[in-house]
Amino acid sequence: MDSLPLVGGRISYFGHLGTVKFIGEVENTTGIWLGIEWDNPDRGKHDGVKDGKRYFSCRVSNAGSFIRPSAQVIRGVSFLQALKAKYVEQFHGSASQEKVILGSSNGVIEVKAVNLDKIRSKFANLGRLREVSLENELVSRVDESGLIRETCPNVRGLDLSASLFSTWGIVADIAVELPVLQRLALNRNRFTEMTLDRSKMSTSFQSLTELQLNGTLISWREMQQVTSFMPRLVSVELGSNRICELGFSAPIITHSQIRNINLEGNQCKVWTRICQSLSTYDQLERVILASNEIDSIAPPAHNSLILKKLEHISLSSNNLKSWNDLDALSIWCPSLTSLSVIGNPLVESGDEIRYSRPFIIARLPALCTLDSTAVSAKERTDSELFYLSYLSRRFSLHEPGFEMASLMREHPRWEALSKKHGTALGMSGISSHQDRLSRKLIGMGNERPTVSKTHALAREIGEWMDPTTVRALPTMSLKVFEHKVRKALKIDKESKTSFWLKMNDGTWAELSDNFHDLDWLGLETGSKVLCCVTTA
Repeated sequence: MDSLPLVGGRISYFGHLGTVKFIGEVENTTGIWLGIEWDNPDRGKHDGVKDGKRYFSCRVSNAGSFIRPSAQVIRGVSFLQALKAKYVEQFHGSASQEKVILGSSNGVIEVKAVNLDKIRSKFANLGRLREVSLENELVSRVDESGLIRETCPNVRGLDLSASLFSTWGIVADIAVELPVLQRLALNRNRFTEMTLDRSKMSTSFQSLTELQLNGTLISWREMQQVTSFMPRLVSVELGSNRICELGFSAPIITHSQIRNINLEGNQCKVWTRICQSLSTYDQLERVILASNEIDSIAPPAHNSLILKKLEHISLSSNNLKSWNDLDALSIWCPSLTSLSVIGNPLVESGDEIRYSRPFIIARLPALCTLDSTAVSAKERTDSELFYLSYLSRRFSLHEPGFEMASLMREHPRWEALSKKHGTALGMSGISSHQDRLSRKLIGMGNERPTVSKTHALAREIGEWMDPTTVRALPTMSLKVFEHKVRKALKIDKESKTSFWLKMNDGTWAELSDNFHDLDWLGLETGSKVLCCVTTA
């Protein structure tokens, strides 16, 4: 290589990206070494310490190693070099015909094509580009001022993920030449210098509405500093950044327009602190908090922290265990219409998992979608009545020692639901609803035939041996029913399932419409359903 990279610079080494943290000699060796913190910590061997002496520090433990300077240490290319290398094919000359091998023929079929250079010329017009992806193209620097705007001024969406720039100044220099840029992906980059040039940043992102910063190790506060220069920003993604604390501080930009924030795959465990930070964004409508180790949701201490406009939240793959968490969530997010909670112990284990969907629907009055499945008006009514019938079995006004305060504390929605449906504990109406809802049992044989057997389902299978009984509301969709059955029969996620209903004449009919409810499909108390499992 002609010269050494700078400390803080970014390099690619046999396809592995890293940041130069040290340049110099290492004791008990000869020559110059580069100390690298690798983006993928699995590539590292230590955290900058060798033989008891520290040469550099790593942001991620054991992500560092030493390499020798060589031609394999690549420091990247300019924006336009990367753009032309990907989107412009070299001309082949003035020949009128070219031989082209069809890719789908594995080199067998060769044809003659006419005037391909004319087609190449058409596609070489980079000014027509609207969406540009330079992911993994190792962009590290900007071109001479004005050249990018002259070459591709109409770019609306730009992906610069896994590049080799290390400062926001280079990003700003590129963006300022793309005056209509709306979407910018900077995933899996590392910014080693967070000093921001206000004059440069304030003119570079005026049209930007979407920003992706997944896997960059950027902090919450650093995100706020950067987005303060993006007045029209609506959506920001911060997934897999090892963020533990968001920090409670107002956005640097006043009247922020941010409505969507994605924090998936971080380590933000404390719900109250998360909401303190999010509450400063008064236009917030959608938040992704999947896989964040959240284990409880306490009620808000102050109304000022309530996320009044939040309509969708994903809490999938956390560690929520208590129904009280859902009751508190309804207070935090009074306008919540869409929720994802799959992957939490609350809905994956325990004695009440078979009731999890109706219980959640009953607890969240505005909910329209649960785990990507719509909640119909009929399902809501049935879920709320089922919930009331469940409470009637657990509590009774006539039992000695009954405490209304205990009921209200454990089930804050009881009073509102009782008024809505005109029922109260101990009333006979509850029993009739209980008969109609909680006793809708579908008997399902737990024999799991292979694919070859499914063609023989038209014949009588014989006597049912120890069938599994599944409780299900008639308004439950087939898709939700499948999820319930998979849990009951412990079917792994890789296996495919199909369901067959035994008809009155002894034949079997396949149930294939995932979005119709069980009542519409003809399932009722005592129905026999066969689950056919195709193993991977």
